[in-house]
Amino acid sequence: MDQEAKEPAITRGQNVVYQMPHDWASIAHILAPVLDRIDDATRDLQLLIVCADAEAAAGASASLVRLAGSRPIVAIAATTARRAARLLRLGGAQAVAAAPPELLALVQGSSLKLEQVRWVVLAWVDELIAGGEERMLETLMAEIPKDAARIVVANEITAGVEALIERYARRARRVAPPTADANTGISLQYVTVSSTARLPALRRLLDDVDPTRGIVYVRTDDSERETRELVRALGYGEQVSEDACVRVARAAGPAESDLVVLYDIPASREELREAVGPQPRRVVALAQPRLLASLHVLAGGAPVTPLTLSDAGLRARSREDVVRGELSETLASGTFARELLTLEPLLDRYDGIEIAAATLRLLEQARFERDAARARLTEGRVSHGAAGVAGAPGAMTRIFVNVGAMDNARPGDLVGAITN
Repeated sequence: MDQEAKEPAITRGQNVVYQMPHDWASIAHILAPVLDRIDDATRDLQLLIVCADAEAAAGASASLVRLAGSRPIVAIAATTARRAARLLRLGGAQAVAAAPPELLALVQGSSLKLEQVRWVVLAWVDELIAGGEERMLETLMAEIPKDAARIVVANEITAGVEALIERYARRARRVAPPTADANTGISLQYVTVSSTARLPALRRLLDDVDPTRGIVYVRTDDSERETRELVRALGYGEQVSEDACVRVARAAGPAESDLVVLYDIPASREELREAVGPQPRRVVALAQPRLLASLHVLAGGAPVTPLTLSDAGLRARSREDVVRGELSETLASGTFARELLTLEPLLDRYDGIEIAAATLRLLEQARFERDAARARLTEGRVSHGAAGVAGAPGAMTRIFVNVGAMDNARPGDLVGAITN
């Protein structure tokens, strides 16, 4: 990334578009130059951060607080409009982060005054678009002062994102990762995690792969501190043995490595190349589901494939071929932005494959209930039609059931449906 991307100067009235992965390191990179210009002397709202959901709002506000340090800056994550309205009435805040529904509720309830807003950050607008909140965003943006700087952030610049940029941030300066040649792509694997589950996932990954020489790539001081503690607790380190070394670093350096773990996601392909070094044998990213689109962009056309950790895979391995085929067809049919955002909070407690297994169980249960209802309906129709004919004791009625192995139904399921 060039110098302009590393230290952007954002002034009032200037619009900027960032293309960056959605992680907390990127949030800090975007908010740092804005924070330097916030006036501590007043509690008027100066910075508005519009996020896709409550979790993203909480993360943005937390990042702002860490950056502010000892400065008397008040930031509110409006994860609920009711709580945020009470806090705003008590004393106000220089910065508020929230999703469009909560922001509109605060504005319409006169709890949030936008007249003094100097910067509005649309944090990962591709997620806002995927959530179907463009109409709310349009209503909200109409209340923002015309001279306020618009800062638009996206994982990927799509046609929908371009249309939104044209509407709200015309003639914006672009801060995007440099375009790499087709031959410089880097193959990536990924383990889906939530933002708070990365550390346990890192431990399990090191157990599974057991690298001779490994690197854990980080972008922030907090990530570096917690990963160093884990690596040291596991018994790795240069002081132990050169043949059992896992380092925490912000760049790989010249030495070759068996494994590079992207604990934080690089902001550009250039950062990715610095993170993985000259010839890594394996690169694995610990990525939130919302970051999968960014991983494909960073890979530069190289394969991006999921990695299933062994202890999770052992819990859910008995699936029929027909079910796997159906899932493969569905996965190949399109993107799942809304579904990914819905499932992401579950990654705090469960692995991605466990969530998929639970979803499959719900699907199979719904199919069984559907087929049982059809069987009862068919039985009712046949019994009604045969009532005047089969009046003698012991009369039999033949029923044809149009369900079988392709619908994942077993003989026991049919018997249960009939007896019920």
